[in-house]
Amino acid sequence: MDEVVTPKQGLATADNNRFLREWWEVEHDKIKFDAKSIPDAVESGKKWFPYNKGGSFRRWYGNYDYVVNWENDGQEIRNFVDDKGKQRSVVRNPSYYFKEAITWSDVTSGNFSIRYREIGSLFDSTGPSIFSVSRNDRIYLLGLLNTPVGNYVFKILNPTIHMHVGYASLFPTLINLSIRDRVINISKKCIDIAKEDWLCSETGWTNFKKHSLI
Repeated sequence: MDEVVTPKQGLATADNNRFLREWWEVEHDKIKFDAKSIPDAVESGKKWFPYNKGGSFRRWYGNYDYVVNWENDGQEIRNFVDDKGKQRSVVRNPSYYFKEAITWSDVTSGNFSIRYREIGSLFDSTGPSIFSVSRNDRIYLLGLLNTPVGNYVFKILNPTIHMHVGYASLFPTLINLSIRDRVINISKKCIDIAKEDWLCSETGWTNFKKHSLI
């Protein structure tokens, strides 16, 4: 897989109770939902930004629950040290923050699930993510990994409950040009359906429409 895309592990705050909130717990106007880069985030002057922390089983789209205190390029987290001055937090791969990705939950006790993540989020060590220059490569891979075959192969590669980026990078990937466009189109439709479902919840980010029963 790592010859086609780039799997990465994310941030470890070392104190999630201090640095994370569910998005509805903070003032809406202090959240920047659509930062495109670190400079964009800093220039916004906002304190809170979407945070991909993995979450429960969810395919295609969803698990937009948390925000992280990344004010002034994460100044407080970057300077979070213990009583002896030793760095507690680990800021991994910041050049990938806020980029579009596909992502999964590090801890998976059942079947594997992977989701599309829009531009604007940082990602946690428990929400490893896959990046690529080509958006279509990501969407194609999303479709492949959400199949029963993808789930079966991952259970062979890693029989434990932790799906680290190292295991994910071992997934054998072949982009079949004869079906590539079809797979991409089907995957996009699945994303749209899952997004519509996610936005039917009152906690479904900022674009809540209405409950599906209404």
